[in-house]
Amino acid sequence: MRTLYRRLLSDEARHWLYKLRHPAEFRELRRVVHPSPKGDFSLRKFDQYQCIVVHITKRAGTSVAKALFGELPYHYTATQYRVIFGRRDFSRYFKFAFVRNPWDRLYSAYSYLKGGGWDAKDKAWAEQHLTGIDDFNQFVTEWLTPARLDSHMHFWPQSRFICDRRGRPLIDYLGYFETIADDFDQIRRRLHIETTLPHTNASERIGYRSAYSPEAVEAVARLYPEDIARFGYHFDGFQRMQISNGKFIAARSPA
Repeated sequence: MRTLYRRLLSDEARHWLYKLRHPAEFRELRRVVHPSPKGDFSLRKFDQYQCIVVHITKRAGTSVAKALFGELPYHYTATQYRVIFGRRDFSRYFKFAFVRNPWDRLYSAYSYLKGGGWDAKDKAWAEQHLTGIDDFNQFVTEWLTPARLDSHMHFWPQSRFICDRRGRPLIDYLGYFETIADDFDQIRRRLHIETTLPHTNASERIGYRSAYSPEAVEAVARLYPEDIARFGYHFDGFQRMQISNGKFIAARSPA
């Protein structure tokens, strides 16, 4: 019965039904603060500044949210945020996300999880799934399959975070990890927040190219075709895209 339920209803539809049964839980979610050793998680500043940051894993979203709001973001998708905030507020709030070169992001995710990840759950996942895989190219070409993209959030396609079921973007502004300083400045001016972005770790922005074999480069292209096409990426760089009238279009000035 549960399998049939999931087949008949989209993830967003199931969240709407859950919200109908538990409205108080969603009201509380918009104002509650969840402390953690690495900082407080909260959505309360989203209402204060009438914005929503969709935090895609492994592209400096934690640094962006902490600089803007002083709090940590959750990894909710845009469709989940549409349920949490309701269609009216979701439509009028300024929504943004940062994306990252899929080859770079995957190398960062693998290194992060092999190094222990965020917490004990990440460490346990890596011990269960990545023990015996010490070579990144082996991980890409032998272990990571389309089905295993769902095994950990760090491997999800970035499009899943910001697009609806038909591939249409649900955000207003698409920032790039590769131009994070300039994009962050545009966002904070849009929100009228006087702040600066902490210096990002340069080691996260270089070096991925040398980690890849030709076979692994091709494997990533097969695993993340939507991200590559929608965000304008290729292995060595990108053609910047922007969002206009609910579509991805090429920006006037290529990056």
